[in-house]
Amino acid sequence: MLSKPHTTQSPSAHTSDPYLALEAAQDSDVETWIGEQNTRTMRAFGDTARSQARARRIAQILTSSERIAQCSRFDAWGYNTWIDDTHPLGLVRRTPWQAWLDGRPQWEDVLDVGTIDLNNRDGDGPRWVLVDFTLVHPTYDRALVMLSPGGADACIVREYDVNSRMFVKGGFELAQAGRHCVSWIDRDTIYVGWDDSALNDAPQLTASGFPRQVRKWRRGTDVAAAPVVFEGRRDDVSVVATYDDVNKRHLAWRDVTFFESEGFWLDQDGTWQRYDVPRDASVFEWNGWLLVTIRSDWTVGGTTQAGGTLLAFRRSAFVEGVRDVTVLFAPGERHILSDVSYTRNWLIIKHKQDGMTQVTLWRPPVAAESAWQDREWALPQGCEVSLSAIDEIRDDTVLIHTEHFLTPPSLYWADLADESPWQLIARLPAQFDAAGLAVERCYAAAPDGVRIPYWIIGRESDLRGNPQPCVLFGYGGFEVEFDTPFYLNVDGYAWLEAGGVLAIAGIRGGGEFGPSWHRAALRDKRQTAFDDFIAVAQSLVDAATTTPKQLAIRGASNGGLLTAACMIQRPDLFGAVVSEMPVLDMARFHVLLQGAAWIDEYGDPDDADALRALMAYSPYQNVKAGVAYPPVLFTTSATDDRVHPGHARKMVAKMQALGHEQVWYWEQRDGGHGPGVELEAVARAYATVYEFLWTTIGSCRD
Repeated sequence: MLSKPHTTQSPSAHTSDPYLALEAAQDSDVETWIGEQNTRTMRAFGDTARSQARARRIAQILTSSERIAQCSRFDAWGYNTWIDDTHPLGLVRRTPWQAWLDGRPQWEDVLDVGTIDLNNRDGDGPRWVLVDFTLVHPTYDRALVMLSPGGADACIVREYDVNSRMFVKGGFELAQAGRHCVSWIDRDTIYVGWDDSALNDAPQLTASGFPRQVRKWRRGTDVAAAPVVFEGRRDDVSVVATYDDVNKRHLAWRDVTFFESEGFWLDQDGTWQRYDVPRDASVFEWNGWLLVTIRSDWTVGGTTQAGGTLLAFRRSAFVEGVRDVTVLFAPGERHILSDVSYTRNWLIIKHKQDGMTQVTLWRPPVAAESAWQDREWALPQGCEVSLSAIDEIRDDTVLIHTEHFLTPPSLYWADLADESPWQLIARLPAQFDAAGLAVERCYAAAPDGVRIPYWIIGRESDLRGNPQPCVLFGYGGFEVEFDTPFYLNVDGYAWLEAGGVLAIAGIRGGGEFGPSWHRAALRDKRQTAFDDFIAVAQSLVDAATTTPKQLAIRGASNGGLLTAACMIQRPDLFGAVVSEMPVLDMARFHVLLQGAAWIDEYGDPDDADALRALMAYSPYQNVKAGVAYPPVLFTTSATDDRVHPGHARKMVAKMQALGHEQVWYWEQRDGGHGPGVELEAVARAYATVYEFLWTTIGSCRD
């Protein structure tokens, strides 16, 4: 008999759901059901000769030795985390920094995760993979290592000695996997958000499953005895504390909701003081200034600033109540702030005008009576650009990463202190044949008249008037900028090179045009995201880029909800659907794993009005018998501890019971909230999805 799943209690969660038992973990009947579904799916799409050949080529792309090995600088060393066919679980390695910068790295292994004791035990246990490797400042000779079982978000923590290449006996260690959070204060002290759920029946966690207490843990003591120095509430999402070793300041955050937090600093009396900024603002300190990005309008210093604005305050004056403000970025029509970073002397503002990246550099005043100075930083045309400081304490040098859908990544070095030419460090060779391919930025009209941007990529002769198989990607949630161009190394080989077309939609709910673009599809306005996505799909059909029977939609996580909901609402518009790691049961998402953290995005199912809005589109509740749905593939992972695999399991079981035969399911053992742990498994996952797509819409060429 299927066992009852472990959840929190909720009025809306008590339903007469005949497939509730599929939420159970480590249940023999559930395992049998998964095995039968996997066998059926892999026989159709994973075990074919074409799919296996495609998987081998994708694995070569993912593990290529020609990939750019980007380094982070720690004193005289450059550290890199590497995964390849020899080190599938993660390798931390280092090289003298200057040797790497000169293009002649001299690598030495620091930690090979595949060789640790956890990965060399008998039995069928999980594969442990590297999640994080945090070096202590300023000696950089010890690291806090986070390791995940099967790619899950939950981790264990161990302390590692870089010089001896050994884990520290009696060092900092959290041996039970959990959603821990750790950061160095000094060599003998760390902040720890301890997930004690494996040891306590009443753990000190939030409703979202994250630690709600931060402890100050000293070497050689028991973590349970470490004093609690910061604490949130159970209905918060999480809390965290860190030590800023640049500004010599202790900081803490209380994440009240997914989008709201309170930031604190520790004063000389040992009292946490809250920064007086809106909860939905982000704040950080740099060179004596507080930089505040607001998400909603804020009246400060006698002026109302629009959401999406970046503001600067002198920190010493701000904490005394003075609100003299400098505006460093103000949003405009489809002009948004995308990222803020900094070097020793320059603030780097990345902003986008209708999806096109621009960079402005700001230098703070050198005297009290002077003003901020800015200069535009010239960027190459036709590529996406990201910048990261090499060492913000040392100098103004940066690493610059460029790429686009058809343009392989390149990595450059530059010094913001002068305007000398960029120095090329590395460039990835082309991974697929892009000859004859083109990229266009297009717009669809939503039902309310708003212009929705999307990219199309394919053979130039096929973008209009010559319908081809087309895969439309979307996300539309959590203020994520989903339409940022990136090199299509796998998709280019598996789809574009063979004659397919790709489309990527920037629908509302995402962050493509700032906070207001996100809020337009928030909570009870969720249908707006679905309407936008359907409008883009219809635009592709109207332009004869594709036809309904040749059009597939694909999305993961919140994007899996998007594609499933659109399938339910417009089954006639699509020839195939891929829904990966999806959120599908909107009556129960908040009681499964991390789902409570998303109430601010979707609404609270325990509220009657919110539940009605959720049930209007929830795929699991709205699927029906007698409707001609397109073929659909649902994928997930047994170790996904973010979005419960029960969402996809139940949807598949229900659809199949309603008589829908072209419903497919594949659940990997490992992978967490992703396509796999080892790159070979990731390659197989990609190949299986593309075999499904070529078998369905790819067989419908006109």
